[in-house]
Parts: sequence; C-alpha cells; structure tokens
Amino acid sequence: MSQFCFIDDSVSGVGGTALTLEAIVELERENVDFISTSELKLSDLFKDYDLFILGNVLGFDGNSFDALMYLTENLRFVKAEFDYGYCKYRGSIPHEILGKEKCRCPWGKTGESLFSRLYDNIKINALHVFYMSEGQMNIHNQALGGISKNKKSVLSSCFSSENMLQMKELSKKTKNDKFAIIDGQGGWHTEAKGIKESIEYAIRNEMSYDLIKTKTHKDMLTLLSDYQGLIFMPIIHDTCPRVTIEARYMGLEVITNEKSQHITEKWWKQTDDRAFKFTKSRPKYFWDTIKCLR
Repeated sequence: MSQFCFIDDSVSGVGGTALTLEAIVELERENVDFISTSELKLSDLFKDYDLFILGNVLGFDGNSFDALMYLTENLRFVKAEFDYGYCKYRGSIPHEILGKEKCRCPWGKTGESLFSRLYDNIKINALHVFYMSEGQMNIHNQALGGISKNKKSVLSSCFSSENMLQMKELSKKTKNDKFAIIDGQGGWHTEAKGIKESIEYAIRNEMSYDLIKTKTHKDMLTLLSDYQGLIFMPIIHDTCPRVTIEARYMGLEVITNEKSQHITEKWWKQTDDRAFKFTKSRPKYFWDTIKCLR
C-alpha cells in the first residue's frame, strides 16, 4: 500500500504543472498513488494513506467534490498551489480579461461558492501549502485572508533528475545569434503567454528572433538550446514559468517581465551554479517538509 495519494486534475501531460508534479514525486514514486480529481471517490479516502497531496483539484464533479470536502475536513493533507485555483479563471488578470469583471474570488461577489467552500477548508485544515513563488504566495495570502506563516512555504518549479542533466548538457552547445519565442497553444493560452508582446519587444529592439514550436518537451529543450536568448513576456501572473529557468540553465539570456513572478527572488539573482543547486534541491525540500509534519 502506498503511503501517499496525489490528487490532481490531470495525472499526466506535458504542461509545466504536469512536469513539476512528475519531478516532485520522483524521489518517492513507489510510495505515491495518483488519482485524477474527477475520478476521486469517497471509498478512496478510506484506504490506508498517511497523507493526501492536493494539486490542481478544480476538475471535480458532484461526487468527487463531496469526497474532496470530506477529505479536507477529516483527513491529513497538504496543498501544492501551481497557479490561482481559487478563481474559476485562474487569476485576477484572466478574470478581468475573460470574465469582464474585477476578480473578488474566492469569497467576493465574483467567487464560485464551491471554490470558496473548498478553499475555506484548505485555509483552515491544510497541514502545509506549497507555492511556486513568493509573489504567488502573497497574492494567495491576500485573497484568502491570511494563512499561518508556519503552514506555508515556497517550493518553486521542480525538475526531474533527467531534466536537470539534460539542461546541463545542452548548456554546452554553441548558440546562434537569434532569440527564441515559444509559440503558444492557440487562443487564450497564446494570449496569456504574451506571444504578441514578445514579438513586439523583439521588433522594437531590432532583435533577430524565431517563433518556435515542437511536439515534445524534450524536443523543445533541444531546439531552444540552440539560441542566444529567450524572450518571454506573459500578460498574466505566471507563478514560476519553467521555460525561463530551462533557458537560463541552458546558457541563454532570459528577457522577461515582472509577470514571471520568481525573477525577484533571491535564488534567481544568484550565480548560475548556486541557482542550479537551489532548483535541484526542491523535490527533496518538498519531501523533507512533509516528513516533518508527521
């Protein structure tokens, strides 16, 4: 029987959240079961797990919501916050753009009642809440009316040992004289990631650039590592965008804005070697923190 149960909307995928999730559990993979939020049942909660780990859990239906409420009221759990899950638009900026109204989530006039009930339990009963950046943690703290300091910390984006090794090897490649802009997935994703703003920045500053897109994450790293730099100008609060970290550790110049919320943090301002060691340490930090909760 596994010790831990990780509940998340998507237990597989290629996005930043899925990659961070996979990296987090790497050290304890044989001790972790995964359950998709929509498939969660009350019967799952009566298995002999030491601890539940909640990731993105807003993909619930009626039955799984009841299970989540029971879990967060009666069982031991921690929360990993990848973005702004208390808002149906996943943040104040997309709420204003897509919802055409000022975000007052989770408990204000624009908040969803089910989200507010769930986050009320998370605020009160979570043993610990992990965030991707200090900026994200501060915004959550304000929206939720304060979470005890001893119950929260910044985890940051996490990378598997394979990814860390790949980045180190790719940093040795000879770079071209162009800047890369990572193409989005279309629609809101492209708008949110600031593809238009990144292109405008390159043109305004007379920078040679390519808009690049690949089918797999591994292919993206290989292609990106050919470039002199990365331009990334998100228009939303991007809690700790992996691509900026990947680009840096592969030897690229990173041009981004304050919406990349990790760039003001101490570790990001350190030397490449010290920053690399910090990033490499984060999955272990996650498990060390959890083991101290017992």
